[in-house]
Amino acid sequence: MKTVLITSLAGMFDQKLAEVFVREGLQVFAIGSRETEGVTLLPDDLEQARAALEKAAGKIDLYIDVSDTRSGADRFTLIDGLDEKIIREVYEANVLWPMASLEAFINLIDAGEGKRVCFLTSQEASINQTRDIGGYAYKLSKAAMHNFFQMIANRLTPDGYTLRVFDPMHREIAPELAAESAFNYFTRRRGTEGANPLRDDEARWVFRDALGREHPW
Repeated sequence: MKTVLITSLAGMFDQKLAEVFVREGLQVFAIGSRETEGVTLLPDDLEQARAALEKAAGKIDLYIDVSDTRSGADRFTLIDGLDEKIIREVYEANVLWPMASLEAFINLIDAGEGKRVCFLTSQEASINQTRDIGGYAYKLSKAAMHNFFQMIANRLTPDGYTLRVFDPMHREIAPELAAESAFNYFTRRRGTEGANPLRDDEARWVFRDALGREHPW
């Protein structure tokens, strides 16, 4: 049985995603205390969570980090002046915690068969695409993660890893529909054109949203 780790069940999308994986017969683990049928919960402490998962399954085939924290106070613009406190809080949740989590579980991902790591982002953080003039704490945190994704790809791809980055289209698409889309994107290979390994679509550096559209970084 394939083993999936979802790093949190804090939001509705997270829960719906876990439910899809359970429905499809995968062994699902999640960090936190929110009960979801078929999901084995792990302690909030990363080291304790790693030890518990190692004892229970010994591997991770599919790693899904759902860190996507937003702040209601993140409404300031450059004219208003940036709120350093809010920026730091969102940065810690969307950047520092995901980095620490991946480090904690990387050996279990190495032991798995899938070696696929998945993360969330938003087209709102696309430098080439965003038109908003506020929400800088969130955008700055995701821009930092976009650089981290590139570092992951450079470091882990030679070891057989594949990377998925997904925009669940927060407040635009129903969470259950976004979860179905994410499941398909996270579990399928992107394909090889004409069976030519030099045209492997996995090598392209993209992120997709819940409607299947690709967005520029």
